[in-house]
Amino acid sequence: MVRNVCEEDLGKLSELLGKPIKEDKVDFELSMLDEVGGEIQSAFVVGMYRVPSEIGGETDDDFDYHEVLGVYTKKKDGESLSHALYEACVATNQYIYFWLPWTEEYEKLLSPLFIEEHEDGIKHLYAIPFTCGESKYKHNEANYD
Repeated sequence: MVRNVCEEDLGKLSELLGKPIKEDKVDFELSMLDEVGGEIQSAFVVGMYRVPSEIGGETDDDFDYHEVLGVYTKKKDGESLSHALYEACVATNQYIYFWLPWTEEYEKLLSPLFIEEHEDGIKHLYAIPFTCGESKYKHNEANYD
């Protein structure tokens, strides 16, 4: 079942991600995990909104900037992780710019979900999830204005 990350999950997520996750840094509305039988299959942990000057973000951009604090998946096929990512995008009706420092580990982990592109010598992964405002995995509706 895909659901929002809650405060009680942070200890286990810190262990799975191999780094501490601070409660005050996590956006609990956007952070999602896929859980089966009480075991986390995948997680997409997102930070609070901030303008990332280190990647050229500006305050007048049309995006909400959220750093990906960590990504975990038990299975490498990407299906469970794609459910968690989809739910993170359905959670809001705003354009969200998810960003994270580039590593080969993240590239391998996320490449089944994203399109790889090279532009102006910069390598990046991107995805444009289309949502109709209703979750495919939860049995509730997102509130879109």
